[in-house]
Amino acid sequence: MNKSTKLDAVNIILSNIGQSPVTALDTGNPLVETAELVLDEIDKTVQAEGWIFNTEYSYPLPVNTDGEIAIPDNILSADFPPGSDCVVVQRKGKLYDRTNHTYKFDDALELDIIWKEDFEDVPEALKQYIIIRAANVFAGRSVGAGEAVRFGQQEEAQARASALEYETQQGDYSIFSDRNNITTYRSTRPVHALLRF
Repeated sequence: MNKSTKLDAVNIILSNIGQSPVTALDTGNPLVETAELVLDEIDKTVQAEGWIFNTEYSYPLPVNTDGEIAIPDNILSADFPPGSDCVVVQRKGKLYDRTNHTYKFDDALELDIIWKEDFEDVPEALKQYIIIRAANVFAGRSVGAGEAVRFGQQEEAQARASALEYETQQGDYSIFSDRNNITTYRSTRPVHALLRF
């Protein structure tokens, strides 16, 4: 199965408003450039939700020689796990400790990270959702393309459902598991009842 490329995505976006496909992204055509910008915007927005493929828990971010923690450009979100006393935010390309009002840290921090992956590395189910959503946004911003948006809304809902299906299959989520998908629940076993006697 061929994976969707950025060029494929842009051509789908263009076809949504009745434009002809292109063979390259660097054509100088303003419609192609706008379609690519919208694709990048929606790609980042969808990935920022945090999915199984781009989220890591307790990921260590090291302290540099200045005692600060620089944030790589491909991080969309960095936060302490729930229940932590410290609150950090991203400012000026580095972490800022809002609790202690400082950019300085003594040790590396283990944070929950959402990464921005390249479009080509996004799983196909999510890629299709991103493409369809971008096509609808692009059509909505184009003059006189309201009919295309109305037509695409059902397709977008189906694509989101497929993306969520992928997420649940890959995540193997359960109400008995913690956020790292480790099962902490121990079911009753009849043999253990005999141990009480």
